[in-house]
Amino acid sequence: MSLALGNVPVVWGDEVQLVNGDRITGTIMRMEDESLVLTTTYGGEIRLDWNVIESLSSASPLTIELYDGSQLRGSVVSSDPEEVIMVDPTEIIIPEENKNLLRKIPLSSISSINPLPAFRYNGNTSLGGNRTAGNSSTQAVNASVDWTFRFLKSHRAGIGGRYNYGESQAIVTARNSRGTLNYDYFTSEHIFLNFDELFEQDSFQDLTLRSSTTVGLGYQFFDSEEHTLALIGGTGFVHQDFKSRPTIRNPTGLWSIKWQYWLITDGVEVFLDHQGFRDFGNESTGLRMNSSQGLRIKLNKYMFITFNYDIRFNSQPLFNNKKLDEALIFGIGLDIAN
Repeated sequence: MSLALGNVPVVWGDEVQLVNGDRITGTIMRMEDESLVLTTTYGGEIRLDWNVIESLSSASPLTIELYDGSQLRGSVVSSDPEEVIMVDPTEIIIPEENKNLLRKIPLSSISSINPLPAFRYNGNTSLGGNRTAGNSSTQAVNASVDWTFRFLKSHRAGIGGRYNYGESQAIVTARNSRGTLNYDYFTSEHIFLNFDELFEQDSFQDLTLRSSTTVGLGYQFFDSEEHTLALIGGTGFVHQDFKSRPTIRNPTGLWSIKWQYWLITDGVEVFLDHQGFRDFGNESTGLRMNSSQGLRIKLNKYMFITFNYDIRFNSQPLFNNKKLDEALIFGIGLDIAN
């Protein structure tokens, strides 16, 4: 339906009006599964039941998907109750003849807003280190890579790796690495089944290879672009090969915390990636933890700088090694996502 542009009010921000008369301002992020997600400056992320919304408006373009499968993209303004007007769509994924029309769209015909792609990915790679010369000569290199993939809403997979190297006065002081593989299957919006595989190597712990294979149950408290928080608990088996002592095989328990939060949206992000194991059995009762925490500062859409405080703890180290290894890392990284 074509409408006169002069009758359409000017919209300066995103606004949602509820059936009880309340108005909420913020940025409309998406709507799916009968839930509208907004971010606000005063309350962070807000989720609203689609059934309590009477009308909405947006200053920036939105992608609206209807129940018949067609999609439209453009700004929308409030109209009659339970309707929106799409203003001058700039990108419409429907027949060509419907372009550049103002259209009334009943809220009841909208299946989603800004629908997420069926396959999503997010990956970051960072490189850090330091070097001193003169009276003392030291150098360190730290590299990491992390990728997460989401598909068909119920499936999430991840792959990651870390490498640390340190040298002082031409003597190697640190050389260790680890790699991770994980898979989550969501049985509901918040609950998921978890499979996790961790590989570790440490030249100064006499460790040729440690593989920790676990299965468990997780709970996703938050899962948005602004805030993610998940807890996992499980059990499994650990296999440890050493250079100078017999192989150890025994059951182990797992817990992990993964948390990311944007202090400033697309500006400053704090994060915690913590994973712990408690071995039990005749051969080992060790407590082991890997924890990386810090903040990332975005330089542009793809680049960021990172400040990490990394901890590796082993309650039963070999020989006279210390139980705790710490590293302060400053680096630069690349972030890629769809």
